[in-house]
Amino acid sequence: MPARVTLEQRDRVGLIRIDDGKVNALDVELLSELGAVLATVDGAAAIVITGNGRAFSAGLDLRALLAADLGYAEALLVELERVSLAIFTSDRPVVAAVDGPAIAGGAILAIAADLRLMSHGVIGLPELQVGVPIPPVLIEISRHVLGARLQRHLLDGVAVDIDQALAIGLIDEVHPRESLVDAAVTRAQALAQAPMVTYAQMKRQLQAGALAAIAAVPAGLSEEVRASWTSDAVRAGIQAQVERMSRR
Repeated sequence: MPARVTLEQRDRVGLIRIDDGKVNALDVELLSELGAVLATVDGAAAIVITGNGRAFSAGLDLRALLAADLGYAEALLVELERVSLAIFTSDRPVVAAVDGPAIAGGAILAIAADLRLMSHGVIGLPELQVGVPIPPVLIEISRHVLGARLQRHLLDGVAVDIDQALAIGLIDEVHPRESLVDAAVTRAQALAQAPMVTYAQMKRQLQAGALAAIAAVPAGLSEEVRASWTSDAVRAGIQAQVERMSRR
């Protein structure tokens, strides 16, 4: 089976590409593969993460979640948290080249990056529309980017187009499809001009509030949120979303 996540060296930048099917739906194995590739970029001064041109990632693989046993939901969320934190806390500059829809879990992966450049599609966290809660770790990563706008964005429960995303700070730049990855590599190279230790220290200071909030998540809350994904009500919401997707 071909690798679904690949690493290419572009000068001093490690270009990570997610390529699995039409929409890069995230299952446990794909997230684990992404985490493993992230761990191999020691020789790179910066990282760019992109999709397959059709999508950055349309979110978690809900069909796989429904087909698996109840323990799969927890494993899926734990892996999404782990990989998102690895992106968020990387000592290196991380730029997301969002080359198509980035929805729910896919949007989280982009939000965890230091900068987000986008060419087309929609991006956002429409979990409320599906009826699923977001784990607190991922809420705090998202709050770091969206600040006070996060509440409105989550309660609206919709993904937004590029213009709206740019207006609320969900993305940082818009580029044509054909030049998106090159632009992201150029931005990553510019960020990597600073010594890595300096960049990492600056990043930690900027992230201090989010990291403190993550450390202060009440005991058991993350587990409670993950467990709720196996409740009848939440699974019914997931099933309804899968049926809507099937009709498109």
